[in-house]
Amino acid sequence: MTDERGRIRRSLTRLINDDNLDLYLLGVVALAFTVLGATGISDVKTLSSVVLALLALLAFSQIRSRRLTEQIRRSHQADPTALFKTRFPADLITRRADAFDVLLIGHSMTRTVQGMRSDMLAILETGGRIRVLVLDPTDDVLIETADRRISQTLAPGRLRQRIMTTLDDLTTLRGKTSGRLEVRVSSRISSAGFNCLDASGPRGMVCVQHYEYHPAGEAAPVFVLEPEHTPWYQHFAAEAERLWEAGTPWPLSPAQQLARASRPVFSESFGPELERAIDGAGDLFLTGMARNTFVNSHYARLEKLLKRGAEIRFVLIDPESAAIDAAAARYYAERSPASARERVRHTLRLLAELKTATDGDLTVRLVPHPIAVGVIATDNHPDRTGPLSAVFAEYYTYQAPGEPKFVLQPGAPGYQTFLDEAEALWNNAIPHELSRSVATD
Repeated sequence: MTDERGRIRRSLTRLINDDNLDLYLLGVVALAFTVLGATGISDVKTLSSVVLALLALLAFSQIRSRRLTEQIRRSHQADPTALFKTRFPADLITRRADAFDVLLIGHSMTRTVQGMRSDMLAILETGGRIRVLVLDPTDDVLIETADRRISQTLAPGRLRQRIMTTLDDLTTLRGKTSGRLEVRVSSRISSAGFNCLDASGPRGMVCVQHYEYHPAGEAAPVFVLEPEHTPWYQHFAAEAERLWEAGTPWPLSPAQQLARASRPVFSESFGPELERAIDGAGDLFLTGMARNTFVNSHYARLEKLLKRGAEIRFVLIDPESAAIDAAAARYYAERSPASARERVRHTLRLLAELKTATDGDLTVRLVPHPIAVGVIATDNHPDRTGPLSAVFAEYYTYQAPGEPKFVLQPGAPGYQTFLDEAEALWNNAIPHELSRSVATD
């Protein structure tokens, strides 16, 4: 019964607001009195009066049409930027509450959804449709990019929190009503936010807010388009519909959640970013079995760092311990324990030479157990973290060629864990006197 009354109310509203209402009335009255005159029910005097009345109504209709035509002509000749405003129109909230079909698109839509809860409920209870599209809060890269674009003042994670608040509010609202409330999340950052109200009808409206980069206040410009703003009304309404169609229904299915789960990005080798980070670092911290290849290939770079006053620390496997046998058998199928021992000893001799040549801040410690993950940490002191702070890590896989490598920066999941593990190795390792390495050469 409620749905039936809602349909009747919507039909009457559409009819009353129809731009062709006067023509409908003119046609119905003319047809009715034509039939009455033909059947002799109405006399000539009455028919003459009705004809004059119809002509008057037609004249008023023509005047109205000419006014609309003149308005359109003037709008085409007017300043094309006159539509642009710095804030939303004053009647947007009212028109949103009176709409029957609403499409809202934005980054988080928190203020909009919280401000129109009661209006949403009323629209849904009368059979209306509401669609809301926000950014996908499970897409880490998307949210980080949007965070950087929207504002310099938003705290990390704030945008994600706002989106989740919106989604929770809409989920709760959907549970309270059987109306047509649809929610989707987008994996694309749109260039604008949209309020599309009854966009397919003659009284429709599309309100567009341009998302500028780091706005000082409310993002601008904001402009309102209505059906007479051809062709741009249809252009922006169609763009909003394409964004909606490309969205993913919320809540995500288990398969979609799995597809969006965070995963590390592995590579076969560290790129030039490792050299750039080392060259600009104030401190360097390395852990590994021997680090012989690294020291040989970066000897000159390490020498420059030490002469510049940088601090360098190494944690290696003690070549005199049984751990070197386990490491050689586990990490390198083709390498003997004797070869592994010699590689560590050779590294220690090279580091001793560096220490002697530069008198720099270079220290080495040895551990009596295998190291599972080798780490190169740049600028890792808490009081010295900056744009070059990073952990370059590599897994020592079991008898397989190559070590999967990945890079983590402060704030990334796992960064502090790997750094803490390296520090734990350092704290439990045995200090090694580098001068002894030269003597044994």
